[in-house]
Amino acid sequence: MVLAQALTATRRELKTKGYLNELKRGGRIPGVIYGQAVEPFTISLDSKESQRIFNHHGYRGLFSLQIEGETKPRMVLIRDIQRQPISQQVTHIDFLLVNMKETITSLVAVQILGEEEVTKRGGVVQTGAKEVEVSCLPANIPESFVCDISNLEVGDKLVVADLVVDPEVEILTDPETMLAAVLAPSRAAVEEETADGEGEEAATVEE
Repeated sequence: MVLAQALTATRRELKTKGYLNELKRGGRIPGVIYGQAVEPFTISLDSKESQRIFNHHGYRGLFSLQIEGETKPRMVLIRDIQRQPISQQVTHIDFLLVNMKETITSLVAVQILGEEEVTKRGGVVQTGAKEVEVSCLPANIPESFVCDISNLEVGDKLVVADLVVDPEVEILTDPETMLAAVLAPSRAAVEEETADGEGEEAATVEE
């Protein structure tokens, strides 16, 4: 069972755009919670505290959201994030309230390890899908899929079907979707480098 990451929030009133800007200037991230069994309601989170958790855990997976004034935390998933275009600072978060006894779909990040070993042997790593869609109970959502490709040789590839998955988790992404492949160094790149070298030599002779 994957442990949910803890977040804290306070309820906020649904007001004007100016109020939202005031919240952001005060170091708060506006958000909304919705789900099948509840009417959507608005919240805000402390920006620094939340960003620290996101930087360590990421935005995927299950979160335990403790709302000020409530006795029990609410189990949620992040369904949408809005960011400031230039700074990429989070400006709004949509949370989906989940029932821990009902199967849901979620995206799980794919982490590729071992690229350096492949590169040392002369291979070129080409990465594919960054996320895989799964269906399972909320508590069984994997934190991530970690794939070690250090033993792959030129011509080998890793696809979704190669992932090791718990029996409680169903993968919905096409099994043939590529996650990583090892290619030979491009012949065109070698030829281009050679051509550049010849051009430099010709320039030297003319001088």
